[in-house]
Amino acid sequence: MTGRPTILLVGAGHAHLHVAARAAEFVRRGARLLLLDPGHFWYSGMATGVLGGRYPSSADRLDPAALVRAAGGDFLAGRVVGVDAERQVAHLADGGALGYDRLSLNVGSEVAALPAGAAGDPDVWPVKPVANLRALHRAVRDRLADGTARLEVVVAGGGASGCEVAANLAALGRSCAGSLRVSLCARGDRLLPAAPAPAARRLASHLARLGVAVLTGAEVAAKDGGTLRLADGRRLRADLLAVATGLRAAPLTRATGLPWDERGGLRVTAALHSEADARVFAAGDCAHFLPRPLPKLGVYGVRAAPVLHRNLLASLDGRALRAYRPQTRHLAILNLGDGTGLATWSRLWWHGRAAMRLKDRIDRKFMAGYRAIYSGRVAGSRLFDEPQRRTEAHRDRKA
Repeated sequence: MTGRPTILLVGAGHAHLHVAARAAEFVRRGARLLLLDPGHFWYSGMATGVLGGRYPSSADRLDPAALVRAAGGDFLAGRVVGVDAERQVAHLADGGALGYDRLSLNVGSEVAALPAGAAGDPDVWPVKPVANLRALHRAVRDRLADGTARLEVVVAGGGASGCEVAANLAALGRSCAGSLRVSLCARGDRLLPAAPAPAARRLASHLARLGVAVLTGAEVAAKDGGTLRLADGRRLRADLLAVATGLRAAPLTRATGLPWDERGGLRVTAALHSEADARVFAAGDCAHFLPRPLPKLGVYGVRAAPVLHRNLLASLDGRALRAYRPQTRHLAILNLGDGTGLATWSRLWWHGRAAMRLKDRIDRKFMAGYRAIYSGRVAGSRLFDEPQRRTEAHRDRKA
């Protein structure tokens, strides 16, 4: 491509928010930074709190258009449906096309598979996209509004997302006039397979105290109207079904013509660019990190963001790229809907109100930082430079 270089960011995910907030650095190099996304950013860290009623939906949204424009970049509302990497062109859902010099994908993930008969059913709610949880909150409240209805909701999936959704549905039920019964179906013989076993047992007993019926060894295989069929033949009534049974990368990664992994997404090197095309980058849930597969958790997109930002700039300047070195441990805190949280850090864990207070503080700080940029209260460089320098200094000391 010739003329003013264009860096096209597709998707307003965690990593791209960081890059968008630093658009001025690209502009100073004579480049155009263009963020393309259908609309608002919904933060996964607070989404179950919206479902349970702890937060208003406005608390969980950021305006990516305002963010990137405040930093000196451009925004286009739209969706990319395909990429011609050889010609460096992104094809849009409206039939248009955009040329680029560097392309970065941060388009997230989707639920990997729905039970048989569930596709297209208006009573089935996948946990991705995240905005579905706000819509599920409204659907439950609407059905219970007259105070006489009885609603059976089943959550499929015994991992972190499924447990959080079940706990916050129970919280929502406590605030509604009608009767809400929540069941959680886990395919394995315990909840939270990646967490310490004592933490999983505490969570199961706490969910039971919240009124959630926990079923283990219960894989939801099919939906037929208001009835679910489990893999072992058991049947459950379900007026609504929330699906949190594992994620795969968004379909766009399969429409780039570049190497991709069926679940992981675009295959990227340690420098976060495609193994076949150094002009195409990806981060977060849509990237299959070749050095080692990473869980589809927002924390990895957040931690990859400074490396993605630096490497996009370095790629334009012809400088060496930096490797992203993911942490081997991360703090995870589940919002259990009753003011308590379950926190895990490697083999350590704790449950209580202090855990939820910590989660709330982290989440509010994350959102407030970006809002401060597009409200004009702080520049993106001031928000990110010092934390980034501390992180890099810590990494250098460890190396």
